[in-house]
Amino acid sequence: MDLKKRTAGLATPESLPEPEPHRAGSRRVVVWAVLILLVVAGTAFWLTREPETRETWRKQAADTIDTIARDTPLAGMGNMLRAVPPPPPVSVTHPATAPGTLAGQVVQGAVTPAGQDDVLPLPMSKVSEDSRVRPAFIDDLAGYVVSRYKPGQSGGTLNLGVQSLNQRYGLKLAGQAEGGRSGLLRYAFHPAMVQGLYGLYVERFIEGLGAAAVTRGLTPTQTRQMELALAGRCVTVAGALEGIASLPDLSKRLKQLEQISENAVDINAQMTEAIFELDTLRESKADTPQLATARLRVDGLSARYRGALEERAAVRRMLVGDIRKAGGQTLDEDSLLFLAEWMERRTRQGLDAPAAALAIANVLRDLARRCAQHGIQAIGHGADSQVRP
Repeated sequence: MDLKKRTAGLATPESLPEPEPHRAGSRRVVVWAVLILLVVAGTAFWLTREPETRETWRKQAADTIDTIARDTPLAGMGNMLRAVPPPPPVSVTHPATAPGTLAGQVVQGAVTPAGQDDVLPLPMSKVSEDSRVRPAFIDDLAGYVVSRYKPGQSGGTLNLGVQSLNQRYGLKLAGQAEGGRSGLLRYAFHPAMVQGLYGLYVERFIEGLGAAAVTRGLTPTQTRQMELALAGRCVTVAGALEGIASLPDLSKRLKQLEQISENAVDINAQMTEAIFELDTLRESKADTPQLATARLRVDGLSARYRGALEERAAVRRMLVGDIRKAGGQTLDEDSLLFLAEWMERRTRQGLDAPAAALAIANVLRDLARRCAQHGIQAIGHGADSQVRP
């Protein structure tokens, strides 16, 4: 059969009636509105029942309306029958903010498990150690302090300096801490962390001093004398840190001192070479003019070298004097400059070295107070009659 004959009786697209979408949509909305009103009317009858029944049927009516009106312009009308939850209290939407903080006050409360009416408070475990600065470091530090103490009749001596501490723990931390010593400093060298770590470990450190003293065989009085010596050393270093942190131009002055020192080293190298050349000329029996020229060069470099050393000493004295005026009166010159250079390196690493240094000074003074009180009380109770108060 021919294809034209087979399709002759079929309607063509041109013969189909034009759709009227605006009328279809209007009729659909009217139908759904009538159905929804019937459901609402039926629901209203049942809402006159008991409160429990009313609440049950209210929810069911709302769900029915949402199901019927889904994908229509009336979608969401079921919410008209649902109870609106009360707004949160002002203390939640606008919490009080503590000065200096971005967040509000910490909200504390108990959690009630599902199906239980009684409130069961959740147990809070006390933090006993830091994830990066481990308790083993505190124990080792206490043992190292005790090992540097030498008992004596006049109270003994504590050979403990900032250079020796840096040398010992710079090497130990470089291999033990994540990121090495620099990584640990970036983590801990902040005022809040300094105070937090101190509060976490100070009791452990003091107990570690006593345990290490017993292991070493120190008498109770020698242990107290060691604690008093440590208290004095803490106060000394705290004053030095405060003095260094007070200098606004510390980096500039240390840079000047470094340049003068490098110049002195360079002149010294030239002078050493000139002396070698003069000795070579003497051995080869050079003529008098050559020897005189070489000798003049050595003398000139020697004068320049002495001048560089004098300039360096003057800059050092002025810097140390300013630090001592601001608080570091009792620490020796080399230790003061070592601490100043150490802090300046931390500043170059992007850390707030002055603020952290002041935080360290505060905890050192508190540690000194604890050690001094402990030592004085023990000696006052007559731990050893041979010890002078």
